[in-house]
Amino acid sequence: MRSPELVALALVVFAPQARGQDMTRADTVPPAAAMESPYTIHSGHLGLGATLTVPRGARGTVPIAVIIAGSGPTDRNGNSVMGIRPNSYAQLAWRLAERGIATLRYDKRGMPATQGTFDITTMTVEDFAADARAAAESLARDARFSRVVLVGHSEGASLALIAARQGAPVAGVISVSGLGRPLAEVMRDQLSRQFDSATLVRYDTAMNHYLRGEQPGDVPPQVATLFLPVNQTFMRSWAAFDPPAAIRAVRQPVLIVQGETDLQASLADAERLHAARPDARLVLVPGANHVLKHATDRTLAGQMPTYTDPSIPIVPEAVAAIADWILALRGR
Repeated sequence: MRSPELVALALVVFAPQARGQDMTRADTVPPAAAMESPYTIHSGHLGLGATLTVPRGARGTVPIAVIIAGSGPTDRNGNSVMGIRPNSYAQLAWRLAERGIATLRYDKRGMPATQGTFDITTMTVEDFAADARAAAESLARDARFSRVVLVGHSEGASLALIAARQGAPVAGVISVSGLGRPLAEVMRDQLSRQFDSATLVRYDTAMNHYLRGEQPGDVPPQVATLFLPVNQTFMRSWAAFDPPAAIRAVRQPVLIVQGETDLQASLADAERLHAARPDARLVLVPGANHVLKHATDRTLAGQMPTYTDPSIPIVPEAVAAIADWILALRGR
């Protein structure tokens, strides 16, 4: 059965901006430096719609990054039917093309561009990670590309770690705004900033039942979307995911990128990941929020314009950190 992808907390992706570009507005169409074409990722019996972006006029082989989206019904550009439209993944792809790096960004299984059907009620994080691995395997066979790197944002960062652990043929993994703590802990932390103690007690009881595979019972209406029956298997698999253990299991070099004004993944998450992989490079991006756009306000209401305006640029420091690290992998 085809269905919208699983709902958790609506997260997005971020990207930086290129030198010489207007710092107040960003591209909403590909720049001259980027050539884009449709691409299909074949993962098992499914076909996933994707966009391949390559640097115009590139000579010889170039590195390529697979951009893996965050949670919820987030498309290849970092936008969502839930009203989130930062266009961050598209901006990241275009900025990387200006640095000579190709990218592949794709719609997750269950999005409208999915070819084939599947049972959403049985899906786990491993299934979504397998799609990222399939993308890497396809690109590794393409003579145009010198090496493949996984760039996962938010939930996508966890999927990148799992795909690498599964044996994806990649030269490195980049975790952007990735979780370093168990999902249940992160969700509880986010909700504690929004609801009163009585609502949180009801939430805690319902979630304990839900993650045991039981009926959640008395669910506060404000968080009802977190308890959809079709998502129970997925949520249980994600709650069981151990980010520090996963990053330790990755054999390839790792880059951890964390925005300092991110309200959804925190510095504590980045530090836990770094503690598990001390050899990883950790880059903290001043003023960057969860969608990698500049924000000084530390409230969700204050940051919301950056989530809904696709023309606001992603911060250049984040792009530079990602691009420099990918280019430095040359020869590894």
